Amino acid sequence: MARLSLIDASFVLFESAHTPMHVGGLFMLEPDDRNFATELFQHLLQCHIANPPFNRILKVGAGGWPYWKTTSSLNIEQHVFLHQAPQQGDELALQRMLAQLHSQLMDRRKPLWECHIVEGIKGGQVALYIKIHHACADGMKLSAMVDQLLSEVPDTNISPAFWQFNSPRRARQNNTLKQAYDFGSALYHQIVELPNLAKLTGKLFSRAFYPTISRMPIPFTAEKTFFNQRPINDRVIAQGSLPISSIKRISKFTGASVNEVVLAVCDAALHQYLIDHKRPSDKPLVAIMPVNMKVDANDKDNHFSPALIELGKRQNQPTERLKEIMISSRQIKHEAKAFSPTAFMNLSVATNALMLLIGKLKLDNRLPTISNLVISNVPGPRETRYLFGAPIRSITPYSVLLPDQSLNITLFSYDQMLHVGITACERALGDIELLVPYISKALTALELDLLSVTLEKVEAQLEQQRH
Repeated sequence: MARLSLIDASFVLFESAHTPMHVGGLFMLEPDDRNFATELFQHLLQCHIANPPFNRILKVGAGGWPYWKTTSSLNIEQHVFLHQAPQQGDELALQRMLAQLHSQLMDRRKPLWECHIVEGIKGGQVALYIKIHHACADGMKLSAMVDQLLSEVPDTNISPAFWQFNSPRRARQNNTLKQAYDFGSALYHQIVELPNLAKLTGKLFSRAFYPTISRMPIPFTAEKTFFNQRPINDRVIAQGSLPISSIKRISKFTGASVNEVVLAVCDAALHQYLIDHKRPSDKPLVAIMPVNMKVDANDKDNHFSPALIELGKRQNQPTERLKEIMISSRQIKHEAKAFSPTAFMNLSVATNALMLLIGKLKLDNRLPTISNLVISNVPGPRETRYLFGAPIRSITPYSVLLPDQSLNITLFSYDQMLHVGITACERALGDIELLVPYISKALTALELDLLSVTLEKVEAQLEQQRH
C-alpha cells in the first residue's frame, strides 16, 4: 500500500466527470513498414507484466484518503487499443478522434493508464496516444519516461513496453518504522516553515493596500474572462509548433528565460483571441505556471511549484509585454526564495487545492476566479528519437482542465521544435484551433519588434555621433 501525497491526492479527490484529471501525449511516427501499427499492437499485447506505477489500482482508505494497491494481474487488452483513423485520415479528423479519447474519464477499477495506436493516417503515419492519470505522473515524470522509452538510433529491435520499465526502488529495511520517521520528519519541517508561510501570506495580501509592494497576484482577484467558463466533459484539442531557435535567439538577445518568452508569446495570442471574440480583457491575464524553485545550481533534482504569474496588459507592444512578464516572473522567484521555497510551495498547493474544492462544490460561478488558465512548458529530447525503429516526427502533450477554466496550454520541446498542445472545453471554446496561428504570429511579431527597437537604438547612436 502506498499513500498519495497531498498534491497527487487532490487530483483524485476533486476529479469529476466534467474535470477528468489525466494527461496525454501524442507521438506521430513515420514507419517504413505499412504493417507497423498491427505488429506493434500484437507485440504490446504480449507485454503482460507491469511495474510501478502501471501496476497500481486506486483505492480509498480510512477517512476517504486515496492510496495505491499493487495488482499482480493485468488484463493488457483493457489498456492497449488499435484504432483505424477516420475515413478522411487527415490531421483534423485525427484531432477529433483524439479529443474524444481525451474526454473519457478513466476507469478506477484498473490501473490508470491507456495506450492507443491509430493507423490509416494520410502519408502512412501512425499515431501513438498515451493517456495516464495525473496522480500517477506529472509532466516531468512523463518527460523522463519518454526519454527512457525512446531510442537515439533507428534500432528495429523490439524494446520493452513503457509500463515494463523498472523504476528506482528504495530499500525496505523496516517499512513501518521508515513511514513513521518520514511522517514525523515531514511534520516537523512543515511546523518550522509556518512562520515563513505566515510572512509570505501577509506580504501577499498587503498588496491589496500597497500594490507596489509585490508582483505576486492576489488569489481571487483575476478578471473572469472568456476562458473562465465551467468545463464539461467534451474536449477539443489543437496542436502546433514553434522553432526553438527563434525562442532561444530572443532569450539570448533579451536575457529572458525560455519560459518567459513562451509566456509572452502565449499571452499576446490569448489577448488576440479574446479581441476577435469581442471579449477583451481589461486587466492582465493571470496564469498558473510551474516555476523552478531550485536554490542550489548544483542540485540535479527539480523543485517545481505551481505559481500564479501576472502576464502583460492587452495594449502592450510585444517587447513591453516580454519586459512586464520578466519582471513579474523574477520578482516572484526572488520573493519565494527570500522567504522559503517550501513556504511558497505550500501556499501554491493550498491555493490550487482551494480552487479544486470550489469547483467540486460548484461555487466557481459565484466566487471570483484565482487564475485564467494553466500554461506549462516541459523539456524533452533535443534530437530525433525512434520508437521500435520508426522515427518520431512530433510529440504533443495534452493536459487537464481545472474547475472554472476551459483552456490549458502545454508545450513540449522535441527535436529543435516546441510543440504546442491545446486542451479546451468544446462547448466553451469550440474554435480554439484559431489560437495556434495566433501563437505563431505572436512569436514573429516579437522578433520584428525587437529588431525595430534595436534599429531605433542604432539610429539614435549614429545621430549622436554626427553631432
